[in-house]
Amino acid sequence: MIAAGGVFLFSRNMTVLSVRNLDRAASFHFEISPSEEVTLFHTNSIYGAPVEEVLEVRNGDLVLKTVRTDSPAVMEYYGFEGAGPVQTMNRSLGSAFSIKASMRQDQGFRIGQNTLQLRTIAGAGDRILVSVDQVSLARFLWEKWFEDDKVNPSTKH
Repeated sequence: MIAAGGVFLFSRNMTVLSVRNLDRAASFHFEISPSEEVTLFHTNSIYGAPVEEVLEVRNGDLVLKTVRTDSPAVMEYYGFEGAGPVQTMNRSLGSAFSIKASMRQDQGFRIGQNTLQLRTIAGAGDRILVSVDQVSLARFLWEKWFEDDKVNPSTKH
């Protein structure tokens, strides 16, 4: 019976979005379904305008699908000229990308009903690695157990 449980824990694979601080020992791991949307929200550092970048996991990669902002200057920064507040894209970012934690407090991720404010795992300027991985249920549970020991933010809104 115990062996069957072990086989289940190591044979069941799941898609996980990992948000890791490369400068401190802190991370979060979220189970996501294929094609589930993940929203990166932040304030553009040049124009001071709120921005949402909608990502989707597709074939093991993160794909930037939509950019939302009311700022024409930010849209121009993204390469949209004369664009409205919502623009669709289809830009593959690969299986991982990195960002710097903002000096502002309004930066994070929304995944389903969960919200992760980056300030819970990062200080201003910390390097954050965002990646999508296929992991066993056992590894996912192990990483969740250790992340809860390091930080205890409220990730639900």
